[in-house]
Amino acid sequence: TSASPLTMANARLAAVLLLAVALQAEAASDWYHRQHVHFHVFSKDTAQTTRGVVIRRDLDKQNVLDSGFNPDLDTKVLIHGFSNGVTSTAMQEPKDAYFSVSDVNVMVVDWSELNPAPLYLAGVGNVHGVGMRVAEVLDWMVAEGLVKLDRLHIVGHSLGAHVAGVAGHNMQSGRVARITGLDPARPLINPKDIDSCLSPDDAELVDVIHTNAGTLGQQVTSGHIDFYPNGGKSQPGCNNDFTGACSHGRSHELFAESILHPTTFTAWQCEDNWAALHKRCEQSSVTATMGEHLTYSKPGAYYLETASSSPFGSK
Repeated sequence: TSASPLTMANARLAAVLLLAVALQAEAASDWYHRQHVHFHVFSKDTAQTTRGVVIRRDLDKQNVLDSGFNPDLDTKVLIHGFSNGVTSTAMQEPKDAYFSVSDVNVMVVDWSELNPAPLYLAGVGNVHGVGMRVAEVLDWMVAEGLVKLDRLHIVGHSLGAHVAGVAGHNMQSGRVARITGLDPARPLINPKDIDSCLSPDDAELVDVIHTNAGTLGQQVTSGHIDFYPNGGKSQPGCNNDFTGACSHGRSHELFAESILHPTTFTAWQCEDNWAALHKRCEQSSVTATMGEHLTYSKPGAYYLETASSSPFGSK
């Protein structure tokens, strides 16, 4: 028997109501992330400060220009991970390194209000929403002529690497030139869900540094080129590192050093990431330079060795 007109009408009404609820929830989520994700812009005039100039939530172009932001320069976007923020070492070290050697724009995405310790689950749950907000702001900056896609580089640490991936994946203005993932977070992250984590599809070039693979960081390759310093699982000098925090944080220390010293981290290609993880890579003629000044001829997994303390690489 066919459904009665009344039943069909009720079904259509229920579908409309569900759609309305979903749209309302999405709008509420957008509003929520606009309120709690802050964008701190740094220029050479504010490089010595820890907070720079905060972009207004209503996105005012003059507000950005008044901060000293220069549309003709490269723009570096830094995104922190769990329980960090704009003033954390993971953000301040690379910011300071950039300004010590070059004239650039630096923007730190502070989403600390959405991932406070010990609420890691809340941080994971907000990765997608924060990434969408970052995409929205960057699309606006491109439309206003503040940023050029081919001069845009996003650097994310831990959960911030996945935020960077979501942002790059969802930008409407085009593909970001480069995303660098610093030990992309592993706990509660599904590496097969490319809509919610960093993947090679998120930018023209995605490079990744793994320093605590299998514990706080992902083991799987997440970019076009993945580096596994010292095997990528644990780092020299991180003794009694039961939680993995020391090795996990080493990724941003290595990256900050690479900004200052362009040729300090030379790696050689491995057969695959398993070989890199198990340090079974023979030195070959196929090499790459890890970090800010990335150079490589072939994609894949790469291995290198570093020192146990700063300076970590060879000068």
